[in-house]
Amino acid sequence: MNESMSSQKHLIEKLPLRELADKHFAAMRELRRTIHRNPELSFGENKTMALVADEMRRLGYAVKEGIGKTGLTAEFVGASQTSLETPKVGIRADMDALPITEDNAHDYCSTNAGVMHACGHDAHTACALGAAMILADLNDAGLLPDYGKQIRFLFQPAEESTNADGKSGASLMMEDGALEGIEALVGLHVFPNLPLGMIGLKEGALLAACDTFEIKIFGKGGHGAYPEDGIDAIVLAAQAVQAIQTIVSRRKSALSPCVLTLGGMRSTTYAPNIIAEAVEITGTARYFEPNLHELICRELERSLEIVRALGGDFQLHYKNENPPLINDALMTDAVRQTASALVGKENIIEPTLQLGSEDFSFYCQKTKACFAVLGAQIEGDTRNLHTPRFDIAEDCLKTGAALLAGSALHYLSKDKQ
Repeated sequence: MNESMSSQKHLIEKLPLRELADKHFAAMRELRRTIHRNPELSFGENKTMALVADEMRRLGYAVKEGIGKTGLTAEFVGASQTSLETPKVGIRADMDALPITEDNAHDYCSTNAGVMHACGHDAHTACALGAAMILADLNDAGLLPDYGKQIRFLFQPAEESTNADGKSGASLMMEDGALEGIEALVGLHVFPNLPLGMIGLKEGALLAACDTFEIKIFGKGGHGAYPEDGIDAIVLAAQAVQAIQTIVSRRKSALSPCVLTLGGMRSTTYAPNIIAEAVEITGTARYFEPNLHELICRELERSLEIVRALGGDFQLHYKNENPPLINDALMTDAVRQTASALVGKENIIEPTLQLGSEDFSFYCQKTKACFAVLGAQIEGDTRNLHTPRFDIAEDCLKTGAALLAGSALHYLSKDKQ
């Protein structure tokens, strides 16, 4: 480790990050539970945005609401005038919930029927609010250097969904200027299968790209007793599904990880004596190498040609939801050194590649970004993401808040020691 990096680590070690996280744990937990009780779907996070905005203003931050429709940004008052040459570091948290009915027994269950924070975005928001509390305390105590005020919080809507134009919250936040002046960015995600107190960090690719597609197959309807007079769209779809299943196994390199899943199929009829006129199929593709986007789209078209060979027709609508998430080396190192000071090197792991997807990846294309994995496992009880019984060990909020605040300061200090 060179002298500069060593002094950076010393800065993090001498700041009372863990002590301040402990101090604010009760407040973070209550904020998380309030948000959990009142979950809101993508682009409908109005109450969550208002709660976060009120809390950030109470802490002394300047807030801009309505960023990305129902998101917000926040900075120290006057931070933009601190130094025009000092780049800002961003801390990002997502805020939206999922259309899932909660099946837990605790007293802070969702009160919004059919909507639940089943992906931990309530915890992410609470961690970022905790980081804001830590930084505000450091500032009040005179422990925060001037460059430490060049931190912007991004509270993002709609990580889980897109608008009518196919854009999720990250893209819309950027369109509204959330990344202007931002050189580096840090975010995190709770993992219910990673033990409490552990942090996962990986330079380079971490999460997969996500493409989605819709297929419409057209035949000719008819009476079930006279199949010769129709063109059975269900039979056409069955042939197409079989062909599509060979794309991953036979039409791409086995050395390039990829998953192609057909998640839904429905026909124009469910009657037993009617030949279906049309069938709709939906699916997703996940991969890490960008060139696979074009390959999969092309091979889907080729696979569907069997429909035309059998007398039918088809339409394919294929779109990229998220690119692969690629963590920047320099920012990942800053987060790693912060994590080491907080939990010890022995509690930092390198996660395996994950075929899940996250729109944090859009930020990674524009800035030096790192997305960390936060251990949140309830001892002896893993509550998986996107399930009705999802839950976390709330002590993870302390580690998450300290990690976000410390990593941002660590990066900003790189040229100041």
